[in-house]
Amino acid sequence: MGAKDVSEKILVAYNDVAADILNVLVCNGQRLFEPEMLRETSVVSQYKMDGKLHHQERDVAKFVIDQETNAIIACCGFENQTKVDNRMPLRVIGYDGASYHNQQNNAELYEVITFVLYFGERHWYAPRNLQGCINRRCDKLPDTVRNDYKINVYEIAYLTQEQIDMFQSDFKYVAEYMVQKRTNKEYQPSSGVIKHVDAVLKLLSAVSGNPNFELIIPDVEEGGLNTMDAMIARFEKRAEARGEARGLNIGENIANTNFATEMIKDGEPVSKIQKYTKLTLDRLEEIAKSLNVKLVM
Repeated sequence: MGAKDVSEKILVAYNDVAADILNVLVCNGQRLFEPEMLRETSVVSQYKMDGKLHHQERDVAKFVIDQETNAIIACCGFENQTKVDNRMPLRVIGYDGASYHNQQNNAELYEVITFVLYFGERHWYAPRNLQGCINRRCDKLPDTVRNDYKINVYEIAYLTQEQIDMFQSDFKYVAEYMVQKRTNKEYQPSSGVIKHVDAVLKLLSAVSGNPNFELIIPDVEEGGLNTMDAMIARFEKRAEARGEARGLNIGENIANTNFATEMIKDGEPVSKIQKYTKLTLDRLEEIAKSLNVKLVM
């Protein structure tokens, strides 16, 4: 497991943050989930393939507990994505299927639901259901017999200000940063005390690709800085000391080039890449050549 993967998981693993995400993104601001209703559960499951035992691991998984009966009434999985995954529905099926498989001997079954938190600056362009992933079809079979499986994708960088204001946990500051990074290219932090300082900075470092967020953690902890504006001031001071450009300015060309690179690697057609990046064909050919791959026309 890479350090970046771990960093992306830490903040969402806190019960107050997970409950807040469910209340805002899933329940449209209704405070239906409390941190006390959530309980940690294993993120690792096993499956057998080719006679060998393999394991798969979710990012974060929480049991939802009925506080009157103490019974498990749901399992909520959270997957953090900084990049688009064309096979995400297959991954989610694997996670959810393993959770249902573990209930085979239960007298009563609880439901399993996965939520994909996508932190990319561009819209999620990949399939959101199983049928969208399938390229080969048997035309002899009627659609009525085909199974499908959808995934729940939440584009954090495209949340509205109304949604951001609904958050009561530290996730508000991450969402606020992602939206402003996409729209303004410069982050103006709001006021408020941060509870999970270490986790917030590590997540911002992971989703922004800027290590300065994580590098200021010792300074922040030593100075007792627990507000976003104080941490950003320290962030910019460090960037200036290193002779870097303003740390939170995002170059549009760099962002588009990085995005196009990932889409070319994924085998996306040129028309789709140009739609999302606005790069010229010549520029895409240069990127493809550097990757030693051919563009899909």
